[in-house]
Amino acid sequence: MNESMIYTVNLALSYDQAMKTVEEAFKVEGFGFLTHVDVRATFKAKLNEDFRPFSIIGVCNPSLSHRLLTAEPKIGLLLPCKVTVEAAGEGQSIVRIINPQTIVDSGFGDDPEIARVADDAEARIRRVVKVLENL
Repeated sequence: MNESMIYTVNLALSYDQAMKTVEEAFKVEGFGFLTHVDVRATFKAKLNEDFRPFSIIGVCNPSLSHRLLTAEPKIGLLLPCKVTVEAAGEGQSIVRIINPQTIVDSGFGDDPEIARVADDAEARIRRVVKVLENL
């Protein structure tokens, strides 16, 4: 995947602190955690393998999602937007956020509303990234 399609932020926070901080930053922009996969727990339960703390989160802004799904129902295959949070050593974490422009680039539809929603979502996510970078 093209790295410009991913925002990456290194945080001087523990994994647990990073999870709380990321959730709060998204909340300010109208997003909530819709899904949360605890990869470490899943690997332990299903494979009996140890893994670092790692979460895959689906974030959703209901009004933006409504606009997208009204314009093109197939875009539901790309929702919710994905975020990962992972431990990266003692008191360190990495946050990765998919750029919503991937929705436009996916070719699922040509309704101009799709691009407008992606632009709105990207602006919000850029503000989330800025908050995280300024911690």
